[in-house]
Amino acid sequence: MMGKLFKIFSKCCQYRSIFIITFLLVIILLVITIITSKGLLLSNVHATVAISSSTSTSSPNESCHMSTTSPIVCGCPIKSSSKIINGQPANEAAWPWMVSYGPKRIHTCGGALITPEYILTAAHCLYSNDKTNPIDIENIKIRIGITNLTDVTYENLFSIRKATLHNDFNPNTYKNDIALIRLDRSVTQSDTIQMLCLPRFTSYAYPQVNTTVMAIGWGHTIDPLLNSNSQISTQLQQTSLPVLSIIKTINNTNLCFDQEIDSPDQQFCAGYENGLSDTCQADSGSPLMLFNEQHWELVGIVSYGIGCAQARLPGVYTRVSAYLDWIHDRIRY
Repeated sequence: MMGKLFKIFSKCCQYRSIFIITFLLVIILLVITIITSKGLLLSNVHATVAISSSTSTSSPNESCHMSTTSPIVCGCPIKSSSKIINGQPANEAAWPWMVSYGPKRIHTCGGALITPEYILTAAHCLYSNDKTNPIDIENIKIRIGITNLTDVTYENLFSIRKATLHNDFNPNTYKNDIALIRLDRSVTQSDTIQMLCLPRFTSYAYPQVNTTVMAIGWGHTIDPLLNSNSQISTQLQQTSLPVLSIIKTINNTNLCFDQEIDSPDQQFCAGYENGLSDTCQADSGSPLMLFNEQHWELVGIVSYGIGCAQARLPGVYTRVSAYLDWIHDRIRY
């Protein structure tokens, strides 16, 4: 009797062992299948990203904001701008770092948002018309996140907490024409409000001669010296300009064509010999930008010029790359 029971138990154990082994094999096969399928999915994702980035040959903004893996958090509009054409209105949210400011919501100057709290602009915009003293900032209102000057809400209206002009700003020669504005509160980034990148390194020769830069602003589209009825543009304008070489004459005068500048290390010229396109009054303080390594950089600040779009008299711009230490020393991150 005991022998029969032992034989039955042995057979049961054998069947049970076979069942356990079979079950384990099935589990192992399922795990291998899942891992393999995930690996294929990951491979397909990588291939898709590579194809998207390599085949994108549209405008710089599209190449910029389409990159989902880029660590850049500035200089990339979420919405695409139109192709850059001289003297054309900018698309909505094409330049989301652009700033307008002036007394009681009147546009007098532009600027660029470089952190959630700071704007970079021209020092002469914060000086009195007689060039004697800085203006009272209490009445200045700042508008951010707009393309049309009539589109103003509380959310995009700011006040100035503090304005810092360069200590060596010369209101006569416009040397060191640079200033920082600290907002009364931090901005909330969105489709229409983003930050513009600063240059990555200090340089007294950046941007390079013959590179193409982009100017934007709400300034006059007709020289007010030639037409007394000229008015600022309510719609943000954009134009591309070439960076010009600076020639030192035998009299130690620095010239871009016929335009004299005081300090080539801190200033540069951009424009056309025939005056095809230019910045103008009320564009002061606005950014001059260079598309570099898949993002826009703030390379110049609209400073001064003689007239607007005059032949052989290009605009003069503050060279931002010469002031990076000054900027970073004064910003509270």
